[in-house]
Amino acid sequence: MITSMTGFGRGELRKNGYEIATEIRSVNNRFLDLQLKLPKSYSHLENEVKTLVRNYVNRGRVNVFVSLKSNDENNGSGLTINLEPARVYWKLIKRLKKELKIPGKVKFDHLLHFTDVFAYEEDSGFNQELWEMIEQTLTTALENLQQMRKQEGAELANDLIARISALDERILEIEKISKQRTGDDLAKLRERVKEILSNGEFEESRLDMEIALMVNRMDVTEECVRFHSHNKMFLDMFQFEEAAGRKMNFLLQEMTREANTIGAKANHADIAHLVVDIKEEIEKIREQVQNIE
Repeated sequence: MITSMTGFGRGELRKNGYEIATEIRSVNNRFLDLQLKLPKSYSHLENEVKTLVRNYVNRGRVNVFVSLKSNDENNGSGLTINLEPARVYWKLIKRLKKELKIPGKVKFDHLLHFTDVFAYEEDSGFNQELWEMIEQTLTTALENLQQMRKQEGAELANDLIARISALDERILEIEKISKQRTGDDLAKLRERVKEILSNGEFEESRLDMEIALMVNRMDVTEECVRFHSHNKMFLDMFQFEEAAGRKMNFLLQEMTREANTIGAKANHADIAHLVVDIKEEIEKIREQVQNIE
């Protein structure tokens, strides 16, 4: 079953005084592009998060947001108070107020302008148990994301199957027209050549051979057979491959090439119109395939 590159997943967990929420959004992209936003004390585990994401996603731009809230001030957020600098700042502010005779009271808010009152301790923020809880929300969010991507992939598959079937029908029409016109074209070419050479001598057998070769160059049977083969391979990918987007793009390029060759060789108005319809349908399919992983 094919998978869309567009999706959303969320995982939440409340346990041991923590509230953890993970949101994952993905959109189409040529390659796998991971953008992570983790709690600061867990930013060094980006590689572990990326490895986990790659177990679910092969292609697309994926944004991962992990938020962490603690209901306990001692739960290891990584932030601490630098009491000694705070005391010094407080005394200096009061002294400055007195020396400069500044009106008003010294307030706690004044201390918040000094960034070194609070400090972040790199090691104190990490907690293995907490990381396992974050990992749990990541897994839940990824499973929900994948479920949504598969649902959208199923809808894309239904649309693409119908469009590929339409392409196959048009190729069958071209084959029908091509077979019907072969005899007529041969007779017309023979009469035309005879008319041109009516005043000269020519070898009948050589003329027939040359005309047959000309008609053969106009035959599009080989291109139609290849086109049917591409269609079948395209449909098979819905059942047997998940990350089929790149291969589908390649097949669409081959289909376009065959359509161009048919249009160039056929030299027939009805076939030319069918080729235009085929190329338009291929472009519509190509737009849809851009969303497939």
